[in-house]
Amino acid sequence: MKKSVANTKKANLFNQIITSSRGDSIQKFNHISKGKSVSNNAIEQMDIVDQAMGIQFEEDIVMEILARLPVRYLFQFTCVSKLWKASISDPYFKKKHLNHAKNDRSSQKLLISPKCRFKDHICSFYSSSLSSLQVVVDEQTLYWPSNHKPVGSTIYCCCDGLVLLATIDGLGRHLLLWNPSTRESIELPHPESPFNDCVCGIGYDSTSDDYKIVAINLDACIDQDVSVEILALKSGSWRKICKYPIGIHRVSGGAMDCGMDSLAFVHGAFHWVGLSRCSTIISLNISSEVYGEIPLIEQMCNTYNAKFIDQGVLVLGGMLCFYYTYYRFSRYVPFKLWVMKDYGVKESWTELHTIQGYDLFFSARPLYMFADGEVLLRCRHFQYFGSVYRTSKGPFEVPPQCPTFMKGLVYTESLISPKSLI
Repeated sequence: MKKSVANTKKANLFNQIITSSRGDSIQKFNHISKGKSVSNNAIEQMDIVDQAMGIQFEEDIVMEILARLPVRYLFQFTCVSKLWKASISDPYFKKKHLNHAKNDRSSQKLLISPKCRFKDHICSFYSSSLSSLQVVVDEQTLYWPSNHKPVGSTIYCCCDGLVLLATIDGLGRHLLLWNPSTRESIELPHPESPFNDCVCGIGYDSTSDDYKIVAINLDACIDQDVSVEILALKSGSWRKICKYPIGIHRVSGGAMDCGMDSLAFVHGAFHWVGLSRCSTIISLNISSEVYGEIPLIEQMCNTYNAKFIDQGVLVLGGMLCFYYTYYRFSRYVPFKLWVMKDYGVKESWTELHTIQGYDLFFSARPLYMFADGEVLLRCRHFQYFGSVYRTSKGPFEVPPQCPTFMKGLVYTESLISPKSLI
């Protein structure tokens, strides 16, 4: 921290010198343009200013280049010089790097967990690039706190490269925030509600410049028993927020967490599927903590005697999406994906993909949209215990081949440190 402050002061002083000298240079240049003589000393000062401006310009270019590089290279470049190390560690640079990464498809990674193998408090996940179908797999290691003896884990969701997950041991679940790119993790406090029954979401609140986590206990079928809690990381403690909307129940289906795989975060609000007379989308603004409702169009609700297996919401390409899998008595199983092109505008719901067949899968959940509009799906097959991956057009091979993949998600590489948020 002291080094960062010192470097900031040096940079500010350097900029003041440049600005002051630049003004003097302009005055000297004006004298020259008017035909007045200038001393050799003044010319030398102008040369010094030009050199200083050139150095500043070169440093700016270097930082722009570094902000576009993968995290693994930046770790190596911290050894180049103290200046580079301080710059890469600076919060402003980390945000700059994140903004570039969000728009760079090569920085989007698929994180999946095999059937967990725990040894010496270590668990490995698979991480692969999604910039092309030629998948290269890296192994990401998560080190649990030494006092844990986990027997399993659950991945919930992610935001800005921060993955929210839970470890499971004999005492219950422990909530962790993990950055797979930097390998850093912290343990978070427990919400008051039974954590086993909660669905979670994480989002960035630009109003308070803070990351917030919401946990909703939807195990109860009665509105009044639904508990909603929020954790602002800067505060470090959970608190209950305003009452859950009346008349909105948990959706039901063949999937145990039907409609509630995780909370979708977009346009400053969390979203999930609720059930009143028909399915609807509930929203919770992260700043004002006010509930809202986004209606579905008739085609999305009316499936004519069909029984839902799974349904939910997510974000693809920065847009709110709704999906469902259902069947009729003929066992004809279609999957449909809808996208809301203009947020909050009911008429902008558009059907994006339909996949149908008898034995394709038990349920499917979208994870990512490629540049050509094709969608990556995590599917639960009847014959597998676990998940397999495919696209909306065909197979998607994720090496090593394994029929026991558990949950997966897509995250953005970032330098954001979980330890710096609390």
